[in-house]
Amino acid sequence: MGKADKLESTPNPPAKARVRGVSKNSAEARRKILDSATLIFGKQGFARTKTDEIAEHAGYGQATLFFHFKTKAGLLEACLEEALERAKANLVPAENSGTIDLIQRLDRAFDNSTTADFFARMLVEFGDNSTIGPVYADFHEHLRQMIAAELTRETGSEGRRAYIAAASILVMMVGVHAEQRLENTRFSRADFREMLIEVTRLVLRDLEKPVGTGP
Repeated sequence: MGKADKLESTPNPPAKARVRGVSKNSAEARRKILDSATLIFGKQGFARTKTDEIAEHAGYGQATLFFHFKTKAGLLEACLEEALERAKANLVPAENSGTIDLIQRLDRAFDNSTTADFFARMLVEFGDNSTIGPVYADFHEHLRQMIAAELTRETGSEGRRAYIAAASILVMMVGVHAEQRLENTRFSRADFREMLIEVTRLVLRDLEKPVGTGP
């Protein structure tokens, strides 16, 4: 049995004893179901996860789950929206912190967390989905704009040049996080982090040169 099989066969213990019927505390029930769904979807994927498993883990019956989310697909969309809004709220750039600091904070924000696992699994499973794909695209655009704004502040580069540079850094970050999930023998997490930061430094040095200047 491989690592993936061991991970996906790991039981998800319920949070508390199940609440019968529809919970009277609507907000709490919704939050717990979203938390459980994000965790289990991130481990097993959407197709392999059953709604009764999510409800049991959250401590509720399926009636409560379907009362709030109507369908399994509706639950997934709610998980995505919640995770993305939470991520955006946690990634408010510190004023004048510098591009390197921003990239380090972005890197840490998506490193080995329940939300990161959920994003990675859903991107693989639904990246080309006409409903879910644009949600990811919107979030990546949010990150590009954050990075571009910091690059402009730090280097004076503006417009398309800063935007392309920001996209280059984001592509590297996404690639680093995908690769580190596959390769954990030849390279350490610190190695991958240094790769990302070194590329960011190279981009910064390039932007600080006058337009049209060679390497």
